[in-house]
Amino acid sequence: DAIYRNSEAQPGDVLVLTKPIGTGIITTAAKAQVADPKTVAAAIASMRELNRAASDAFKAATVHSVTDVTGFGLMGHLIGMMRSSGTSARIELSRVPLLPGTRDLAERGIVPGGTHANLRAAAEQSTWDDSLTNDDRLILCDAQTSGGLLISVPETHLPQLENELESRGVAHATIGVVGPPRSNGGFVQAQP
Repeated sequence: DAIYRNSEAQPGDVLVLTKPIGTGIITTAAKAQVADPKTVAAAIASMRELNRAASDAFKAATVHSVTDVTGFGLMGHLIGMMRSSGTSARIELSRVPLLPGTRDLAERGIVPGGTHANLRAAAEQSTWDDSLTNDDRLILCDAQTSGGLLISVPETHLPQLENELESRGVAHATIGVVGPPRSNGGFVQAQP
C-alpha cells in the first residue's frame, strides 16, 4: 500500500526535482584533481543527503509517479518514466537546479564517459531545442550518484507537495510538465 511507481505520470502533471544535478561531472573533476574544493564539498553534501525527507513529503501529498535520478541521468530517468506511463514531457534547462561548478566543468570538457553514453541513448528518444548546446545536453544527461527524486504531481496538488517538501527542509524545483504521447515517438522535449 506504499508503492510508488515510475509508470503512472499523467498529462497535466508537473515535474518536481528534489536535488540539483551535476555529481557525475564534479566527481570526475575531483578524480582528475581539477575541481575546486568548495565544488567538491557541495557535491558530497548533496550525495550524503538521503531522500527520506522527500519521500515522507510525497507520501503526505497526492502524487502520480516517482523515480530516483541516478546513473542514467535526469533525461534517462525522465524518458523511462514517460515511456512507462505512455506520456511525454517538456522540461526547461533554466529551471533545473545545478550544483555549483557543474556548467564550468562541462564547458571545460570534464564529463564522465557514462554521461556521454546517456546522451547517445537520450538522443534517440528525445528532441532538443536548437539553442541547447552540447554542454547543456550533457548536463541534462549527467550520470548521478545519490541523486534526488523526480516526482510527477497533479498541478492542483503541487502546492500541497511544495508545502510538505518545504516543511521538511527539502530543496526542490519545478522543471517541466507531462503531456500526451507525442506522434514522433519522442518522450522528452528539452528547452532552454
